[in-house]
Amino acid sequence: MHGGRVRRFHFARDVEEALSLLAAYGSRGAVLAGGVDLLRSPRGDVEGLVDITRIGLSSVRETGGGVAIGATTTLSGVLESQAGHDYAGGILPEVLRAVASLPLRNMATLGGAVVSAHPWADIPTALVALGAEVRWQGEREGRSLVEELYRTPFRGLFRSAVVTEVRFPPWNGAFAYEKVGRTRYDIALLNACCGVGVEDGRIAWARVAVGARPTRGERLPWAEEALVGRVPGEPLWNEVRRLVEERIEVGEDRRASGEWRRTVAGVLVARAVARAARKASA
Repeated sequence: MHGGRVRRFHFARDVEEALSLLAAYGSRGAVLAGGVDLLRSPRGDVEGLVDITRIGLSSVRETGGGVAIGATTTLSGVLESQAGHDYAGGILPEVLRAVASLPLRNMATLGGAVVSAHPWADIPTALVALGAEVRWQGEREGRSLVEELYRTPFRGLFRSAVVTEVRFPPWNGAFAYEKVGRTRYDIALLNACCGVGVEDGRIAWARVAVGARPTRGERLPWAEEALVGRVPGEPLWNEVRRLVEERIEVGEDRRASGEWRRTVAGVLVARAVARAARKASA
């Protein structure tokens, strides 16, 4: 850790002890689960680390068509679970295999991905598209749709609270994920997670989220509205591609220009929606 200021390392026995330790350290404490973010961006002000990997928050279970995943479950743990594999047309393995490399997936946890929520990250875009709900324990129990949480200054909340679970609702349809990066293991230059349900030959509902724009993933309600009630097929996918190119808000950074992102966003959304529709119709 930067500056060598970490003086104590604690293995919390339960959530209550973890919260007590965080309260004792105040702003000088930090939760440790996978540790990927602490290694990547070390905090020089941390004096005490509170390891929460032994408090029973590593699990993946089916919940009436949805899935509930404990916060300290590693990405590899989700990939290896049957419940995670079966959910919503296999979208979770599709997304998680696009995250970094196997050694990092063995370390990184789903709760950590929720809290770090880097704009270029793959998982936040999928969480928003899937309508995931995050649950935590602080002074009191809390819960929020991830989409709504990301509209708030959420990082301050988790200085004194512990994420306990992420819940994914059931969907009568399927999702697909698309990403463009410089290499297979690099962060996204742009990503998209889209889902549809198909009933009587028409799209009954749609979810479209685009991330790394370079801002964090957000839904595109106008793109969803353009899909609902329509017949799946190439003419519709081409229409959606043009619509996204015309209306999406993007920025530029040292990795990609705004013009490039605008064009590629249309392609990624069209691809993801088309694949989701094929899976939903199978």
